[in-house]
Amino acid sequence: MRRKALMPCPSVKRPSPPRPDRARAGCKRFGQAARAAGARARFVSGLFVVLLALALLPPSPSEAASDYPRRPKLVVILVIDQFRYDYLVRFRQAFGAGGFNRLLTGGANFVDCRYDYATTETGPGHATLFTGAYGNVHGIVSNTWYDRARHQPMYCVQDPTAHIVGEPAGAVAPMGVSPRNLLGSTIGDELRMASNFQSRVIAISLKDRAAVLPGGHTANAAYWYDPATGHFITSSYYMKSLPTWVEQFNAAEPTKAYCGKPWESLPETPDISGRVLAPAFGGDKAPCPNPKFRSWIMGTPFMNEVELNFAEAAIENEHLGQGPATDLLAVSLSINDYIGHAFGPYSPEVADTTVRTDRYLAALLADLDKKLGLANVWIALSADHGVAPSPQYIMEHHLGVGLLYPQTVVDAVKQALTKAYGEAHWIEFASGAWIYLNRAALASRGADIAHAEALSAEAAALVLGVQAVFTRTQFTTGTLPNSPLGRKAAHSFNSMRAGDILLVSTPFAVPSETITRTTHGSPWNYDAQVPLILWGGPFKPGTYATPCQPIDLEPTLAALLGLTQSSEAQGKPLTESIR
Repeated sequence: MRRKALMPCPSVKRPSPPRPDRARAGCKRFGQAARAAGARARFVSGLFVVLLALALLPPSPSEAASDYPRRPKLVVILVIDQFRYDYLVRFRQAFGAGGFNRLLTGGANFVDCRYDYATTETGPGHATLFTGAYGNVHGIVSNTWYDRARHQPMYCVQDPTAHIVGEPAGAVAPMGVSPRNLLGSTIGDELRMASNFQSRVIAISLKDRAAVLPGGHTANAAYWYDPATGHFITSSYYMKSLPTWVEQFNAAEPTKAYCGKPWESLPETPDISGRVLAPAFGGDKAPCPNPKFRSWIMGTPFMNEVELNFAEAAIENEHLGQGPATDLLAVSLSINDYIGHAFGPYSPEVADTTVRTDRYLAALLADLDKKLGLANVWIALSADHGVAPSPQYIMEHHLGVGLLYPQTVVDAVKQALTKAYGEAHWIEFASGAWIYLNRAALASRGADIAHAEALSAEAAALVLGVQAVFTRTQFTTGTLPNSPLGRKAAHSFNSMRAGDILLVSTPFAVPSETITRTTHGSPWNYDAQVPLILWGGPFKPGTYATPCQPIDLEPTLAALLGLTQSSEAQGKPLTESIR
């Protein structure tokens, strides 16, 4: 449609209209309308700017806590030590409705989640999950590395300036621990800082490193279990004395309920025959009262129940989820790792432990529902690593070499260096996949360090069961192979803490001293693939085959909680699972 021309104003020289009074009136009305329209536009524009600025302001802690589903009252991150993804599939028919199945059916289940580094151990795994980064950045390259400045091994959470809190009088206290060796921040640290430290962060495990590293630098508390005393303890890094509720929990002797109780397979546990049973498994009663009881129970799944009972006590007594800001509870279940090392992933012991873990998890979820309402809780479940089959299982089924004696590799390196430079103490330390050469001894013989590393790598690579060897020179000069294995090696190297030689075993070659015990620590899928389930208001239930990594957990939670990602995060938010 053709628009009508507007009446020109009288000041413009045009032929005089037949009714000039109406023209002037129309032009006046048009000018007024234009000015009014401009005023309205300026008002709307200004209002939009104000509203946009208000929208971009960070919410106050009270607003953040109540603005659900965007912000929950409590975030719970569950880590199951040495828990392969396939356990959720193999044993699912034995699960009840309230544990793993509750998370699997109501949450976002990522079935292709794998660590992208070469040293799949407990310390690095927990640090990676909670920082969203790998050891090349967060610095936890192994459970233990060699401190060249002090000429001694360094445990990943060791801290000589801290001491243990909670040991009975006269007891020999373990070494002091803290998160000081962790480089950068965790999801808990970012949550605490964003809330002006009104958020509470509590971390719990049977292992000290599996509580300390998830808690981060600013946690209100990290608690772990001392099997020597049967008590939960902490570090002076967090507090001077245990809270009253922890003292009361310890005084009640949390393991005494299992005195004289046998570990018998649950009726619904899948029947897996043909494996050696644990002495405690199959009906042997706990030796109680007996000094051996504490070591006996550390080989049973009952300790998962003890740990989750402690977590429930923490929720209640620390008033988690009841404050002005979102709180975080990190729980790492360690007993699955102890049992898995002893018997392997295809054993009846691991099967029954997994099914019992499902029951204990159901009890925790029911407790959360009762105390806070699960509508106010987000839950993430993952693992720090998987595990290889036992060497015995591998050899019985002709899957590979089976057993790789770590000392064989060390001896091969020593012999190569002795042949080249003469007798000396050539290796300062070897742990996990890392070998630390004695640089002072090499320098005293006038040896070129890069050449010594190359000789060591060549010797190690000839050992049956060794897939690849990488040297410090390759890491520092950027000459690693451009391959998936080279990338995984790079993610494992931190120049301040890593060794001179990184070993990668062949698939199904397990570094172990016996054929019955197994371990982890390789980049292969049986060690690297773990569950990742995200459950709660923002997450779309379903099965996601999208490849992802455990480093994606921290950025995903940070994005939904409105936080800055941890200082070193390398992952990405898993947006496909968000409503």
